[in-house]
Amino acid sequence: MDDYGVRGWWDAWYRKFFKEKWPLSMAAVFMALSGIIAYGVAVWSLARTVAGSNPYDQAKPLGTFLGLKELGGIINGLLGKIGLPHYPFAGYTWPDGVTINFFQQYPNPLLEPTAGTMLGILFGGLIAALLAKEFALKVPFDRTEYSLAVVGGILMGVGAVFQFGCPVVSTTNLGAMGVQAIIMVIGMTIGSYFGAKIIVWLEKRRVAAIACAADGAGYRPLMLFEKTKTVWPRLPDRADGGEPAGLRYQPYLAALLLGAMVLILLRFAGLGYPALSLSFAAATLTGFAMQRGGICFAYAYREPFLSGFSDMSRAMALLYILLVLGFLPMKLLATANPDLAYAEIFAISPAGIGVLLGSILFGIGMALNGACVSDSLWRTAEGQVKIWVGLLTLICVSSWIFPMREEAWFKSIFAPYGSQNIRDVYLPEILGGYPAAVAFVIGVVICWALLMTWFSGRTFRKYMEE
Repeated sequence: MDDYGVRGWWDAWYRKFFKEKWPLSMAAVFMALSGIIAYGVAVWSLARTVAGSNPYDQAKPLGTFLGLKELGGIINGLLGKIGLPHYPFAGYTWPDGVTINFFQQYPNPLLEPTAGTMLGILFGGLIAALLAKEFALKVPFDRTEYSLAVVGGILMGVGAVFQFGCPVVSTTNLGAMGVQAIIMVIGMTIGSYFGAKIIVWLEKRRVAAIACAADGAGYRPLMLFEKTKTVWPRLPDRADGGEPAGLRYQPYLAALLLGAMVLILLRFAGLGYPALSLSFAAATLTGFAMQRGGICFAYAYREPFLSGFSDMSRAMALLYILLVLGFLPMKLLATANPDLAYAEIFAISPAGIGVLLGSILFGIGMALNGACVSDSLWRTAEGQVKIWVGLLTLICVSSWIFPMREEAWFKSIFAPYGSQNIRDVYLPEILGGYPAAVAFVIGVVICWALLMTWFSGRTFRKYMEE
């Protein structure tokens, strides 16, 4: 076999799929596919639970925040039991008012369904990074980036509690046609606008300080923000120095990890957790697609105001629309099957002033940090140390303050709509049916994408004039 036969075909295919960055639209389609699969697994797992199968094998649509909160509870517990080490669900309320208590207490916090999603996105990002030989420990050029990560992590942690989720939850919620997602998109857009303004202000102060230190001799543009340097593996000084072992063997490690994942999931399914296993696999596909395409919610919301880049925003709009259309058949199935009644309103959360305030805080935080929750997971898997700091801050803060969501004052002030009946914030219920709801959500998404594209052009023209 020569380079022009099977070997050549394999090398070309491997380079195209695993080494080169995917087009954003392709990554968005893969993310939508994994989200639809996760939603279908959740519907199937609900049917199994109603039929009397393992009560803990209850998958949910894609989300990460609750899983991170569980991890934060464990960390806070080790640090002195700040907050609650494990905060279980009290149960779900069906449309007929009957409460199902199969979520009352998990044998292990990591059996919380979104904990599997969280780990799946992390694992998928790691596999993608290793196959592309892109895993490396990277630290910021400017150490003040760590301060931005901490502040951003705090704001995202508080915001996630108030808005009942994170941006990947907003994608699922938007596909599920909930009012909460519309508010989140608006709030995160507003927050990202102010976050971008803060970044520009900080960078101008940094440039002014550099100019003063150089006695006015030179001008350095906004060149340090989110710039990193690799501390491992060390690249050779000379171009012909060969590839470091830390890079050379990464694809083989990825193959070993992927094989181990398959074996563990098969074993886990055999123990009575097939739904959680499939949910983990779907989340792995999400993390893989995000890493290969460089899909980042923070960039989609921030960059039109910061750099004039809006391609990420349009890719996100494509993802939103595909999820709306992909979830619809399963929602229609749920309306026809009484045992699946709750599946129709999967991923719908309460909506109120807290969602707007929380999403604004979250938008500012993810703009400063440079990543939201799901972005942080796959970028953590790439070895970006600043993102580690922001993610650790987020999960500890959110777990610490999460119990306030069950307080009466919180429910009455921050989530007055949908607290008693979740259908009050379900758009098909509000608009009188699925055709109007689908058209409304898609219309909102298109308007958002056009708005972000307009802002990006405005930002670019401003930079050109300067």
